Amino acid sequence: MALLEVVESSQGRVTDLRHELDRAREALDRTDAVLATADSTLVHAENAIVNTRRMAPRVLLVVGVLALVGVAVVVVMKRRGHDDVMDEA
Repeated sequence: MALLEVVESSQGRVTDLRHELDRAREALDRTDAVLATADSTLVHAENAIVNTRRMAPRVLLVVGVLALVGVAVVVVMKRRGHDDVMDEA
């Protein structure tokens, strides 16, 4: 009888161990899914950073040219306004 009790007890422990291993496997699967999502997000962020570094000089050049044109327009308008006042006097 003692041997049968030991076998039944061991079988119960094996069943408990299998249950715990299944829970650990599920947790690892969830962790793997989260890490895959994080990896995908990091790849997208890296691509965005690379594209920004490529486009930043072009954007700054366009903004600089537009600012230069704006300053030139203001200077020309002020000169014309100043010249109109001088012509009337």
